[in-house]
Amino acid sequence: MSIFVRESDDFCLVTICLADVRDLPADQFHRQTAEIYRRIERELQSRTACHPVRVWNHLPDIHAPSGDGADRYMAFNAGRYQAYSEWLGGAGAFDRTVPTASAVGHDGADLVIHALGSRTPGIAVANPRQIAPHRYSKRFGPKPPCFARATVLPASPQTPRRIFVGGTASIRGEESIYVGDLARQTQETFDNLAHLIRAAATGSKACNGLAPADAIQWLGKFRNLRIYYVREADRARIEPMASRTFAPGCAIEYVRANLCRAELLVEIEGLAEA
Repeated sequence: MSIFVRESDDFCLVTICLADVRDLPADQFHRQTAEIYRRIERELQSRTACHPVRVWNHLPDIHAPSGDGADRYMAFNAGRYQAYSEWLGGAGAFDRTVPTASAVGHDGADLVIHALGSRTPGIAVANPRQIAPHRYSKRFGPKPPCFARATVLPASPQTPRRIFVGGTASIRGEESIYVGDLARQTQETFDNLAHLIRAAATGSKACNGLAPADAIQWLGKFRNLRIYYVREADRARIEPMASRTFAPGCAIEYVRANLCRAELLVEIEGLAEA
């Protein structure tokens, strides 16, 4: 296990890489994931920037079968759930305590997790159009994914209020929608992002009714985005949609990756200011 830590006055980034896990059985992958998260907890708790606010998870062969109809992402979720239950207070506290996150697959063999800690505690934000991931039904694994849809860091005299937005896709409630339709999945993802930023900025629990101009206004709060796409040819279709939707000054990075659900074609994460 390789561990790298970088610190500034207000933040601490912990990166842990566990090599050659592609062939681990599901129970071992579960245990190793839990141990990585326990190590992240120890690293952050020993520093001033001890509050977890954002996590990026990169899994090898994310859809590899793990037995009993499960896949590697579900084994990962079981390990994360176990560690977060010990660290962040269990399911009863997850609405308030879990940081936002993303989890995507890659073609290598290593499990790589980056965790950002903040000196200032973040505020977890739910998307009113979606069920909180830790409340998903058993259809998505014996233990659900644990992450907030977004995490808000309060403003300071030097910085505006920042909104860390985790991986967002074409999901309504807990269902994937517009399966097989890239354009509609992408638009649904934009709509989810707009509702999420509005919820983070205003506390609104409204789940519909955003006029197109209002949606563009909220999406204009983004400063940085990463857009994950599954199929190489799809980037050329997503780029013009994104350029029409987000502010000209928003920096957008495009990354090919496999997503947490095989039917999803696009996922977006980012940083907004409000």
